[in-house]
Amino acid sequence: MKFAKLSIAALAVVGFSSSAVAMDMSGVTAKPYVKTKLYYETIDKDVPNAPGLFEKDASTGQALVTAGITGSLDQCWGYGFEYNIADTLGLENNIVSGVRMGNDENRGALQTQDWASQAYVTYSACNTVLSNTTFKIGRQFLDTPFAFTEKWNLAQNSFDAIVLLNQDIKNVTLVGAYVGRGNGVFAKVANGDDFQPYMGFENETYAVGAMTNLLEGLPINAWYYSLASIADAAWVDGAYTLKLADDMNVGLGAQYGMMMPTASGAGDTAGYAVKASGKVGMFNLMAAYSSVDDDDGKASLPLANTATGFKKTKLYTAGIYTDGTGVAVPGSDAFKVKASVKVPGVGKLIAQYVSCENDNGKAMQNVDEIDVILATKIAGIGAKLIYMDRDVTHTSATAANAKFGMDTQHVRVILSKDF
Repeated sequence: MKFAKLSIAALAVVGFSSSAVAMDMSGVTAKPYVKTKLYYETIDKDVPNAPGLFEKDASTGQALVTAGITGSLDQCWGYGFEYNIADTLGLENNIVSGVRMGNDENRGALQTQDWASQAYVTYSACNTVLSNTTFKIGRQFLDTPFAFTEKWNLAQNSFDAIVLLNQDIKNVTLVGAYVGRGNGVFAKVANGDDFQPYMGFENETYAVGAMTNLLEGLPINAWYYSLASIADAAWVDGAYTLKLADDMNVGLGAQYGMMMPTASGAGDTAGYAVKASGKVGMFNLMAAYSSVDDDDGKASLPLANTATGFKKTKLYTAGIYTDGTGVAVPGSDAFKVKASVKVPGVGKLIAQYVSCENDNGKAMQNVDEIDVILATKIAGIGAKLIYMDRDVTHTSATAANAKFGMDTQHVRVILSKDF
């Protein structure tokens, strides 16, 4: 089984890092892993009488244990299975008032949740004319421009899908995917074991893609989607990196996407983003700009993740909160600057600024966001400490603006340990 094919395509994750040693039993291999995560976030809203940072009623938290196994049955067949348990650990008694994922009203938001996030088999036709073709069938993670697994929250969303990868053409990976169901949900990302028809409709989603590196150092990727009879969509991106010295390089990138709804009277969405990046000594720097057309004010769709109600986007300009709901919304123009550095003995420090303006009166227009992130380890435990400050200005008074359009400060703490 050639697992490398799947990682080259960057569409479906098969292998996971683990300290466990693969076991060989008559041609069968098994690599188990366990991951733990504790997620906490608190928010300060600039509204009268709102609770402040670190107060119980302004905070959410939850813990997650993920156990899984990957391996092969023989040269042709592989498999993967992953199971999750999410629980509050009693944090709601005095620290938080809500959870980070899940939306099952019948079960209760604060109850323990458990579900299988992955359960798949892979098949590569060994020693035949199809030996460069791999199938992955079952519940899995995906990573495509308009249908992808989001990793920012406590748990990740996944899909019931069939994926085909072919590498008969040198430096080209062709992809075909059928997506039947998913457990993605807006904002909270994963809705436990509640796997629903994709985008809420019985019609399936199909995607085809080509990821190429025909010109050395210039990867170009192209995708086309049929999204549950809701819309057709297309995406293309390319990047180029020029190495000037051992500690200096310059990169350029461009993206273009389209959403074409099938509903009568709906407008098409077209947008692009460009970026320039570079490494100077210890510092990695990036600047990006994006613009999304609103088709003369017609109802149209964001250039964002269809699996989670357009929460996140692949556009270069996305911030932590100013994401698919901001920079990818029709009518938005945004820019972003970012700097990161690895500090010896401390960790990786990232700072970024995102500014988004939107002329269509939506709740996220005219947003300025500052994010400061520290990724480090404390006593062998991975820690990500995040501070976010958002300044929102509106030109229209609507119910949506009243709900979402407020200045906020956020503190997010994510602790993780893999076994």
